[in-house]
Amino acid sequence: MILKSITRNHHVLIAKVNYNHFDKLFSLLEKNKIELSPLGRIKNIKRKIEWLTVRSTLIEFLGKPIEIVYDQEHKPHLSDNSTNISISHSHEMIALSLNNDINNGIDIQHLSNKIIRIKEKFLSPQELEKIDPGDVKTLTLYWSIKEALFKVYGKNDIFLKENIEVVTFCKKTMTAVGRIKTDNYFNELRLNLEIIDDYSLAYTVNS
Repeated sequence: MILKSITRNHHVLIAKVNYNHFDKLFSLLEKNKIELSPLGRIKNIKRKIEWLTVRSTLIEFLGKPIEIVYDQEHKPHLSDNSTNISISHSHEMIALSLNNDINNGIDIQHLSNKIIRIKEKFLSPQELEKIDPGDVKTLTLYWSIKEALFKVYGKNDIFLKENIEVVTFCKKTMTAVGRIKTDNYFNELRLNLEIIDDYSLAYTVNS
């Protein structure tokens, strides 16, 4: 597990998923009395292991077992409401953002040339003008920024292209500012960005 302490009250956890450790992870969660019945609703074995890895990573960081529960919009929360949590997984990695003070969002995404083919689906014409259309890293970072902001909003009635805007993007400092805009909601947030091996990472640092 990689631990990044952003502030005293904000921590980012990143862990690699070992798809050969189902039994080990299952036993760990069973020992810690984590409710395992949701696993029965997950058909894909890789998704099951990612689900287990998220919870085992949380236990490792907190030093105690705690349940992750979901609201009606499928936004995750800790059962004791001790901190705000955001969760992401892609390919062989999972990422968690834990912030004691504010609602937050995180996204990790495996770098792939496929992002070039779908860029028009999540970027506005104005955003596309600012980016080299073949720059996989930048395109993927933009995707992660928008996904992290989507998780802050916490509902499924918005779209990455129309409702979430990357206002500023600085590759030198690896920071960005993004906006969430709807008819009755507005929020502007700062984000930290990273490229970790073959993954992009974006997480909000204010709300």
